Amino acid sequence: MNTMNIAKKHYRWLALAGLAISGCGLSNLPPVTVTLKPAEEGAAVAAATTTEGPAAATTEAPAAASGGTGDLVGTVVFDGAPPSLTPLITMGADVKDKAVCSAMTIPDESLMVDPATKGIQNVFVFFEKAPVGAVPVAAPEKQIFDQIGCKFIPHGMIVRTKQPLLVLSDDAVGHNTHTYPARNSGFNGAIGAKERKGVAITYTQSEREPFSVKCDVHPWMNAYHLPLDHGYAAVSDEKGKFVIKGLPAGSHVLKVWHESGKLLERGYKVTIKPGENPVELKYAAAKFGK
Repeated sequence: MNTMNIAKKHYRWLALAGLAISGCGLSNLPPVTVTLKPAEEGAAVAAATTTEGPAAATTEAPAAASGGTGDLVGTVVFDGAPPSLTPLITMGADVKDKAVCSAMTIPDESLMVDPATKGIQNVFVFFEKAPVGAVPVAAPEKQIFDQIGCKFIPHGMIVRTKQPLLVLSDDAVGHNTHTYPARNSGFNGAIGAKERKGVAITYTQSEREPFSVKCDVHPWMNAYHLPLDHGYAAVSDEKGKFVIKGLPAGSHVLKVWHESGKLLERGYKVTIKPGENPVELKYAAAKFGK
């Protein structure tokens, strides 16, 4: 059978099939419209489908992505009459290295309360671990721990782990910096007079609570360090104020610590919404043994 005859037979078969369909009433059905999706959309559908059906999320979406972020803006307040503390060193006192160490009054910083606002200074407000869904916060470019007038500056300090902390001194006399961590290796080293390059200390692990830093040469010198592997922490200022920025929206639990009262809050709950989230932490004198 030649090609022409085959083509004719197929043509006759198609014509008969068309008549049959017409006879069954299918010619009255509306036309079928097929819409082709763009390549990108099709690819997305394919990516979200497995042989077992639509793909299920294996992890929760980060809170920062789903609900945004907010800032915890707080004040730590002393509930009662602010205490009056006797200075550690008075001007001109007969102490070691008197020319430097009693050239000015050195206050007792163990419980510093602002008379006007009753804000408590040097309160550590922190998350033991970075909140779930939090975006990593870059470590500070430089971490400085100074000694001026036989006094540590700052008195309370958050330190990032695995980043050098430079211990400086502006004094014309030598000091000794001695740390007392729980998890990290302790440091006990001399800091020379007018040391402005800095002697480096590196904490490798996060601590659960702040620890004491002392000078063995001048025993009244005292400060506190809290090494953490994240940036979600703060120390209250002279007005008792603190800010922790960029927290994922949702519920979180943090710690509050002060050298006189130690762990004031083991699990303080906060709910973060986008924007500023004000909070007041108020503590009575009894919390600090006063």
